[in-house]
Amino acid sequence: MNIIPMTKTELVVICFMFKGGQWVQDKKLQIDYAMQQIKSGTADFTSDVLTDKLDGYGATLSTGTCLTHSYIQLTCLRRMLPQTLPLLCNIITSPVYEQAQLDNAIEEGVLAYQMNEQKVAQASRRTFYQQLLGKDHPASAYADESDYHSICREDLLSYHRKYIQLNNATIYTTGRIDSDVISLIDKYIGTIPTTKRKCFEFQHADIITSQQMMHETAIAVPSVQSGLRMGKVMPDCHSEDYPAIMLTSTILGGYFGSRLMKNIREKLGFTYGIHSTFFNIPSNNIFFITTETTREHVTQCVSEITKEIIDLREKPVSMEELENARNYNLGQFCRATETSLTLHHLLMNLQVHQRTLENIQQEQEKSLKLTPEDIMSCAQKYFSPESMLIVAAHGNTPCDAL
Repeated sequence: MNIIPMTKTELVVICFMFKGGQWVQDKKLQIDYAMQQIKSGTADFTSDVLTDKLDGYGATLSTGTCLTHSYIQLTCLRRMLPQTLPLLCNIITSPVYEQAQLDNAIEEGVLAYQMNEQKVAQASRRTFYQQLLGKDHPASAYADESDYHSICREDLLSYHRKYIQLNNATIYTTGRIDSDVISLIDKYIGTIPTTKRKCFEFQHADIITSQQMMHETAIAVPSVQSGLRMGKVMPDCHSEDYPAIMLTSTILGGYFGSRLMKNIREKLGFTYGIHSTFFNIPSNNIFFITTETTREHVTQCVSEITKEIIDLREKPVSMEELENARNYNLGQFCRATETSLTLHHLLMNLQVHQRTLENIQQEQEKSLKLTPEDIMSCAQKYFSPESMLIVAAHGNTPCDAL
């Protein structure tokens, strides 16, 4: 158990993080509904009773999932921990996944899916990952409407039996932690039965990138906007070049003062916003640039993005531009650690990516030493426009719709 004691708060946060995630699920949406519906009734309490109890104690219970992990988190006042901690343990150990609650959740999920399918951003995102990674890759396994209707209660119970177990969990506790709180944790969490299990490793997933570098798709809804996404597979955070790759991305499109924002948003007015960032998957980073613009400006946007990348490859950035981007990245880390009750999220993120605080410190030290010539060298090595997949998703214009 990881304990982060804080004195200037009366709140306590207890978070269970389970190894597993979308990477290992047997069918699409299995983990999403297993975690979303985990508090929809237990062997001892119905969903309504659990909700009333948690509300009465002023506690909140949140869940989440990612490619490789899931979590459930309790936040409450320290004095309410004797009442809320048993409920948390009951929810984790004996959910029944009430069928009526699941049916309602699936109905809501289908409606949300149908709405998302009318967005060009969603179409470009889905097509991008499927063409970059391959349709069978865990990170590009997008659900369709039939997947919602195929999920059943037994799927959730099956996932729970395999992965939502104490012997597969890392526990993070922060807030007003003292000996009394530790005793309560030992009393309730310490008595949860466990069985020995072999630690599993995530199986390697082959990346099968399309040989065609430009893809266009369309959705049958009226829209003057097109979703544009451009990117490639890059080394993960364990690479020696990772600090330079991150800083180069920030200069290109990682913040409001980036080159892409200044050119394509402010100068040309093609879009309200454009940015570059990363999506982390086991063993790799996916770098991508994303924006929305009118269909007639898609070609020009791609041309301008290419021009900015080539400029980074051919000319060193100014020291002022380098310092601004570097300070922004350091400031983002400070923001992630400024709230005491969210420090465990940083530790959880490090666990997901198999990193340590020492790794972050080393990366920051490397970043502080990077020169304009280092950024140009990094752009030459990793940011070639010819190696980047381009996806544009178009909607029907009002004329097309008629």
